[in-house]
Amino acid sequence: MSLAVRLAADRGVGETVVVERVPTVVVDLFGLLTYLGDPVTLLVIVAAGYLLADHLGVSTPRMAVAIGLALGGVALTLALKHAFALPRPPGADTDGFGFPSGHAIGATVVYGGLAGLLADRHRRLCHGAAALIVVVAASRVVIGVHYLVDVVVGVAVGVGYLAVGFRLGPGWAPDHVTADAASRTFALAVGVGVVALSVALVLDTVVVVAGAAGGWLGWRLAADRVVATTGSTSRFVASLVVVAVVTVADIVVEGRLSLPLAAVLAGGVVTLLMVVPGLSSSGSPDESPASGRT
Repeated sequence: MSLAVRLAADRGVGETVVVERVPTVVVDLFGLLTYLGDPVTLLVIVAAGYLLADHLGVSTPRMAVAIGLALGGVALTLALKHAFALPRPPGADTDGFGFPSGHAIGATVVYGGLAGLLADRHRRLCHGAAALIVVVAASRVVIGVHYLVDVVVGVAVGVGYLAVGFRLGPGWAPDHVTADAASRTFALAVGVGVVALSVALVLDTVVVVAGAAGGWLGWRLAADRVVATTGSTSRFVASLVVVAVVTVADIVVEGRLSLPLAAVLAGGVVTLLMVVPGLSSSGSPDESPASGRT
């Protein structure tokens, strides 16, 4: 075992005693706040933002990038967790490996990504995103499912992934996000997902690769119509699709499906999610996904 791995394995020396002294009411409060970093919660946020982009006054390519970043963040989390395979703190009432914190990575990628994509419209989003990331990271330590180093590394990994995602995808000009930039973000998520799949062939890695591939395919098929369509999604349709995403995610996470069926279902749902905003578009779109529309 390498020195780095040994240090990571001993990452919580003396910390558990401190955490056990936190008042119960504080633990209960952070037990609720931790759901702000739950993968399903984060995916629903970006999915709803994408479906309701027109109503929110945001371009759909920006929100497509947010979905791609979120999926890539999940894939990166799985790759690292299975690569290190380090345990959670003693008595943690949850399954899975502990290093790094998936909630910390996810919160950083999603909230930080949204802040970066929308910073030109809402300046205070950066402060709000930073606060949410800190709250989610702290909650994982307070409720005893992660050590402090797990969440610190998780945030650092999330920031690093955002830097790569923005560099390869939309760049640092959020007011000009093209359809091709969103495609590259999905492609990055697929690549990271394949790495996770090579580390561990399990349900979660299969689902995230299929979901990222479905997002890339759906966006490539529908980006021209989605960009050209305004006001194409009603709140009713958006709600139905988001509920479907949550339902399928719950079924898949609980392991009720075989790997092939889970992959088809996850890929199909994300593909459908990406094409829904353009379904009401009539006629032939004037421009292609590579046209550079924002």
